[in-house]
Amino acid sequence: LEKDETAARGGGVASLLEWGEEGSSGESDPGDPSNPGVVTDVFARVGGSNLDRSVSTDVMVRIHSGNVLGDNLWLWRADHVALRPGEEPNFPPLDYHQVVEGECPVRTGIEVYGNDVTIHGLAVEHTTEDQAVWYGERGNVQFYQSELPYDAALDFGREKFVGYRVHESVTDHAIGGAGVYSNFRDHDVHVETAMYHPRWPEEEEGGEGGENATAEGTVINPFVVKLDNGGVIRSVINGRGDAALEEGVPVRVHV
Repeated sequence: LEKDETAARGGGVASLLEWGEEGSSGESDPGDPSNPGVVTDVFARVGGSNLDRSVSTDVMVRIHSGNVLGDNLWLWRADHVALRPGEEPNFPPLDYHQVVEGECPVRTGIEVYGNDVTIHGLAVEHTTEDQAVWYGERGNVQFYQSELPYDAALDFGREKFVGYRVHESVTDHAIGGAGVYSNFRDHDVHVETAMYHPRWPEEEEGGEGGENATAEGTVINPFVVKLDNGGVIRSVINGRGDAALEEGVPVRVHV
């Protein structure tokens, strides 16, 4: 999907793909576990080969129904676009135009409202606020990749936006193999934590979390990497884990 105009609107939110009805919840549209919905091989992008840098949407994909299986979703707000005829690159020696603040705006890559939604292979890149937000119960994501926006404003850190957010109301969510990367080209952006999960680590009675974490707060092998340029991700998840200071070196939290 490449956006030239708003592809769908629900409740005043512009999106590229809506699965289920706006306003439905995990209870009102639970889906069928014996016949789940399937979303596969979705490449959504805003900007790129399109020379119009005003293309935009609010959220690329929103899933309202329950019992949906996703496989291989790449949701990309352009970090670079084609040059216009006669235009010079804005960051030579690169031979293309790197997107700057205000171009190809997208707030969030994916919002999931349905319960029992599982996605294997999800990538969300360069959106201007939270990259992914999960509202539904019993969500499960295995392999998640997110690169934060190169053109992030200082407010990106001040507003505590993250690469992956499980909403505060969620009680049961699992994610495994989750990586968030930074390449803050334009500003000295400081992100307090790359990921947020309200139930991790869960404390059992008499425990202190971590190895005592319950299934409701399952997080496996989260990590962050500083790719290039300035700024910093200060921690991996929920304020735990070290800052990613050395380029190309993953910082992990073992859980």
